[in-house]
Amino acid sequence: MEQGINVQSRRKRYIRELAKAENASKRAKSMAEDLYALDLTVYSADYCFESIIYNALAVSEIDSSIALHPEQINIISQIKKHDALIVSAPTSFGKTFCIFEYIAKYRPHNVVLIVPTLALVEEYYKKIIKKYRSSFEGYKIYTNISEDKEYDFDKDNIFVLTHDRVVQESILAKIEKIDFLVIDEVYKLETDKENDRVLVLNMAYYYLAQKAQKYVLLAPFIKEILDCESLEKKPFFYRSDYSPVVNNVIQRRIINSSDRFSECKEILRDLMGQKTLIYFATVAGKYGMYKYISSIVANEPEIEQLPDEIGYFIQWASEEIHEEWCVITALKHGYLIHNGQIPVGTRIFQINQYGEQDGFNKMLCTSTLLEGVNTSAENIIIVQPARKNAQEGECFTSFDFYNLVGRTGRLNEHFVGNAYYIQGPNDAEFSFADAVRSVRFEILDKTDDMDIQFKNISDNEEVTSFLDCLGIDIDEYLSNIGTKVRFDTARRIYQRFEENKQGLSELLYNMASNEQMGRYNLVKLLILIADGKDNKLDASISNKLLDRRRLKIKQVVDEIRIYFPNVNIDSLISTTIRIKNGYLEHQFYNRVSIIKYFCQIARFEENQINVINEKIISAIEYLYFINVKNKKMLIDIGIYERDVEKIIKVIGDDFDDTTELKNRLINNFDKLGAISYISSYVIQNLR
Repeated sequence: MEQGINVQSRRKRYIRELAKAENASKRAKSMAEDLYALDLTVYSADYCFESIIYNALAVSEIDSSIALHPEQINIISQIKKHDALIVSAPTSFGKTFCIFEYIAKYRPHNVVLIVPTLALVEEYYKKIIKKYRSSFEGYKIYTNISEDKEYDFDKDNIFVLTHDRVVQESILAKIEKIDFLVIDEVYKLETDKENDRVLVLNMAYYYLAQKAQKYVLLAPFIKEILDCESLEKKPFFYRSDYSPVVNNVIQRRIINSSDRFSECKEILRDLMGQKTLIYFATVAGKYGMYKYISSIVANEPEIEQLPDEIGYFIQWASEEIHEEWCVITALKHGYLIHNGQIPVGTRIFQINQYGEQDGFNKMLCTSTLLEGVNTSAENIIIVQPARKNAQEGECFTSFDFYNLVGRTGRLNEHFVGNAYYIQGPNDAEFSFADAVRSVRFEILDKTDDMDIQFKNISDNEEVTSFLDCLGIDIDEYLSNIGTKVRFDTARRIYQRFEENKQGLSELLYNMASNEQMGRYNLVKLLILIADGKDNKLDASISNKLLDRRRLKIKQVVDEIRIYFPNVNIDSLISTTIRIKNGYLEHQFYNRVSIIKYFCQIARFEENQINVINEKIISAIEYLYFINVKNKKMLIDIGIYERDVEKIIKVIGDDFDDTTELKNRLINNFDKLGAISYISSYVIQNLR
């Protein structure tokens, strides 16, 4: 490995030479043989005989304008050779490209691609159905699996899914055969007892790997997987340090944390016209993204003549989201935004605007950039290196830091990527040597959750005691709670349920007896039991968002604003979007389902249970199309929810996969009538 590190150091020197050259092509010609010897074949191009021969033989299956670099060819060879493989390589390596290349070249029949976020589902889907669509003709493409649909595994299928969409037993049963499984960002399999999603991802890996003929796990900066020999199908570990770009870290020390924003503004002034990401640890908070927009961006001059697309988007967002939405403020001043809270269609719009050659050059972002979303950035400014407020003590590790740094630089665009680290007096020092780490998957750990999932509970007194308290066995626990939450979370919910059982029972009885009673008090009490939070604002917003009329966010915000006049408008809008686009559909839905189960165990009357079903659970299922997968597919590709019914009336709801959906949307576009600008944009972007 030491030899590999030395080779990569030499590569960096040559890449820096290209970066500082007045004419990079001329400089590449003069040192083409050295570039070729260092496997920098993308730069040696056809400037020396050996490179001409190599690049002619290494042409990509999915993009004939690209020749794979030698390490990519090696990775594809390793995939073909091994039934189980872990690939660790830098962010700029092109790991995902290797996966698509393998699929196009060897045509495995049933492919399952598991990614940790919907943002990556969008990115994979866009590449498969648009950028590389000719290479994937003949495949049916799915971003959802429905319990009431039959899939033909004798034909070619590609499933692009988040882990939480496959881990339920009924859904797993639908995947009869996997010829090729890929799980991205696999470092997230590491034990984190506070994170329910890590448990879900581990179980998705465990069950899917058992079905897969061949699987590949992808990650950056992994030194080894500890105890992987204990896995049922031991994976071969392959690590590469190869990178065709160089990443610089430039420290900008400040003596007072309050100088972060002014320092960021100063750096941006120096980077005028360059593609730059501005990373914030949080959306809200003292040094969060929205605070930067209100205190810095809003005081900069507005762009006099906005591009038409930006203008149309602002008009739509003002009417549907809110005219005071920080995204609109940012756009008016020449900034784009990317974070996990904003709707799918809006994220697609922002990423596309950033990717255009003459588009906006500055994008404000959060940790969604750590999830593998590819952008073309020459620079990144790290405003604060913490996921949460510094007082909470959860700062980036070196792994997190260099994963973020690796988002800069781009093959054939930016030879060198620069990361400007605004380092406050209490911020950590980061070392690349510390970024390369060992990982241990949770399924290999002895934890309460693993004991439950594998039914090894005979010696686990805490688990058996809790099951005895509930009066159920392990099968009932797995069926009704399973991977929705961790064991410790389930116990805390049950404790709060017991503390509030009498009040909940009385409230449900009164609501069952009087259909005119509102839902607010029930929502407030369920949030308290589910999350331990007595929050009137969140309860009020959630109650409005559960209205089956699908209220506009603007209407919800304006109505809530009357009762909470002291809440900052940025906070009110962002809280509403967060609750709508994440909390209700996932965390609240899962935890209310568990509370309902506890009510059944406690022998609540059927009409009391029905109140929870009708007022909460079925409302969420209706609003988020949870049991209507074809409508959910429209949401997944970025269609605005208030347009879904209109579109279904035109294109029907009997499309089989997302490729057929795409074709119907394009072919019927002129018949769709008065749909929103964002839905129209998303559909036209599918072409």
